[in-house]
Amino acid sequence: MRADAQLQLAEVELVDISVDDVQLVAADASTGVGEAEVSAASGDRYLAVEADRIAARASTAGTRRQYASIYRSFATWLAAELGHPPLVEDLDADVIAAFGRHLTAAGGRGGASAAPATVRVYVSMIRALASELGLKDQAAEVRVPRHEPGPPETLTDPDYTNLLRVPDRRSREGKRDYALLRVLGDCGLRSAELRRLRAEDLRRPRANARHYRLYVHGKGGREREVSVPDVVKDAIDAWVRVHPLAKATGLRDEHPLFVRLGRHGREDPEALSAEAVYRLVNRDCLAAGIPDRLAHPHALRSYWATHLLEAGASIHEVSARLGHVDLRTTARYAAVRERSADDLADALDRGHQRAGRGW
Repeated sequence: MRADAQLQLAEVELVDISVDDVQLVAADASTGVGEAEVSAASGDRYLAVEADRIAARASTAGTRRQYASIYRSFATWLAAELGHPPLVEDLDADVIAAFGRHLTAAGGRGGASAAPATVRVYVSMIRALASELGLKDQAAEVRVPRHEPGPPETLTDPDYTNLLRVPDRRSREGKRDYALLRVLGDCGLRSAELRRLRAEDLRRPRANARHYRLYVHGKGGREREVSVPDVVKDAIDAWVRVHPLAKATGLRDEHPLFVRLGRHGREDPEALSAEAVYRLVNRDCLAAGIPDRLAHPHALRSYWATHLLEAGASIHEVSARLGHVDLRTTARYAAVRERSADDLADALDRGHQRAGRGW
């Protein structure tokens, strides 16, 4: 995968990372190897190799991929700047600051500016890397860009409606793609959470429950329940009926819910990869006329959260369903929007009229 593609994937995966998460990055990176091992001979060490070694010690596979993607994009950029593979001794405060400026100027999709939140996370991660390599003083000299996140741009209702019209539900691929889009847009899952779903994760919490639940395995190994609307359950059922692993009795509990299609020979089809989910959503979004900046899986999660909050759902309930540890992360979706100011005044007027408090 090209370096710019790595950056794009990492950018959309890291939208939910908070400052606390970044602090955990440094903690994860510092386990297992003491700073005493970094000696004067560190000048002979290749930065990319050391960064991969540090990323490999993260606690989960998803976190390892994210760390490695960020570190590699940094090493690739620095190699282009220096004209040779960078060594550990090439990493200093000026380099970290220059990387932050590069992200701000041209580090996003298609050479556009990276999002402020992305710049903040990337710079924080590279500072953590420098600290782990024994360069704490250099890391401390770089200020992390301040960022006051506003409400994320998200899909509109017509956008989502048009998106759901794209898959051809007469075909097996179309049934899978439609169900996948429904799970992302109507259940608010992260891409990684969707890819980890197994058949056993969709079930009723009790016999008389009105809706099925998805038992989602999120960040930090935490499990949460997400209610499944009937339209989503119908879409999943239609897909499962043509699922390549489905037998006469359906899927076994351990079977992945969303898998690759095509020729697999004697081997069972594998669960979709992060890149496969990204490409699928990106392709269908563009076909629906959705701008490229919103043509990624996390935009559907943002749509779900924003839609629920604007419909009057409690921010605490939405936060729990999103799997957020910090309520401040969820609050981004509930930030005041200019277009909602008149709606708020209208709501107050209706309340006064019902109470007989008009003029």
